[in-house]
Amino acid sequence: MKRRAVMLALTGMTLSAADAPPPDWAALTRQDVQAFHDQVVANHPGPLNRLDPGFTKRNEASFALARRRAGQVRSYGGYIGAMRGYVASFNDGHLALDVHDAQPLPLAWPGFLTGFDEAGRQVVRTRADDVDLPLGAQLESCDGVAAETLAARNVGAFRGRWQLLSQRATNGGRLFIDAGNPFITRPTRCRFSVEGKVRDVALAWRPLSDAAFQERFAATAPRARPDFASRTLADGTRWYTMPSFDGDPAGDAARALAPMIAAMKRDRAVVTTAPRIVLDLRGNGGGSSDWSQQIAAVLWGQAAADAQEAEATTVDWRASPGNLAAMQKYRADLTASADVSPDAKAWVERVATGLFDAIARRQPLWREPDTAPPARASTTVAPETVPTAKVYVLTDWGCASACLDAVDLWTALGAVQVGQETSADSLYMDVRSIPLPSGFADAVVPMKVYRGRKRGSNVPATPRHAYRGDMRDTAALERWIAALP
Repeated sequence: MKRRAVMLALTGMTLSAADAPPPDWAALTRQDVQAFHDQVVANHPGPLNRLDPGFTKRNEASFALARRRAGQVRSYGGYIGAMRGYVASFNDGHLALDVHDAQPLPLAWPGFLTGFDEAGRQVVRTRADDVDLPLGAQLESCDGVAAETLAARNVGAFRGRWQLLSQRATNGGRLFIDAGNPFITRPTRCRFSVEGKVRDVALAWRPLSDAAFQERFAATAPRARPDFASRTLADGTRWYTMPSFDGDPAGDAARALAPMIAAMKRDRAVVTTAPRIVLDLRGNGGGSSDWSQQIAAVLWGQAAADAQEAEATTVDWRASPGNLAAMQKYRADLTASADVSPDAKAWVERVATGLFDAIARRQPLWREPDTAPPARASTTVAPETVPTAKVYVLTDWGCASACLDAVDLWTALGAVQVGQETSADSLYMDVRSIPLPSGFADAVVPMKVYRGRKRGSNVPATPRHAYRGDMRDTAALERWIAALP
């Protein structure tokens, strides 16, 4: 975690980290908690969502706890703990704290880290050479607290959505990381099961460097990070690897996906008659749903894609000046790009105009109109538009946001999900980032809410065929998918 200049919002001064006096951490935390709360109240659709009547009550209760905790904060670690505890209470992956790493955290560990295995057990995933615990040793309890309870209390309460396999897989390795959070009691003695025998271990905590943390933590939850690629396998399978749906028109995803989709469209007759098509979403954490909609139109036909979009959902946007400004900037970015589809440009123009008009009429919510032409939306899909190839959607536990939208759309059109259970999202979507007063982090706040989505709030997509092997082994995955019935 790199040290950078620290902005002291309390004094209005900007000093280097070396010269700055110690911040009043309690006051700084109260300030950011208040700012985050106020952004949610002003810009999130939740306070006005009649289908989520408990939203405001939950927000205010969590806000009150965060303010009480702020009074105990004496360090940057305490600040992060208080802020993460507040944000985690929403149980929403789209409502987040984007930390700038403005200060180093004094990390410590007991010489080993655990992670969750495929059976949901916490096992040792990485260890220092001098630690007498083998890899795979199963954690039973610490200081008399069961392993499952301990993880939920010390990690889940500060990360949220702990009921999800994906969240436990992603963050399980944090259980034995001490990052200076004063609202967590550090374990002192733990019990493990090693080859059927119980072993009690007294924890000897030691410093952990940033570099070592990156390496060790990555070992607790290994995830495939493939590059963008379009390949034809020896048996004729068409394999499209898409590790991101980033919506930045100038980003790496746009530079890779635009030509990939263009080639897919150009070669559609050959692609759709291949033995199988694999839409590989390993490593994909979301971005823009426009990419998956373009692919759906190529593979299944525009009429089929339109029909699914028309049946899927309606959307209500929070009509606030801040959200309008964000969409106006997004409109300018998309309009200037040649790689963005006309549908995406029309969409952002429609949303920006709709929010502007709603604010002028003092309407706090704006419903995005259904723009699918009735004739197209109800058109029966001709047989020739349906791929004869078997289409598989390959997912891992990190698939979220627009990645989930892709899974929902493609499987509704006939694709088969394979691989691992995905992450999940709430019905609150399309986020924007707002800097907090301290300069240490941004508040990430959703702007819209889905209505009528078939997949419920925080419900993952479950594969029809689950893969139990290493998702990083592409060759093994190719063989496994080829052998599926």
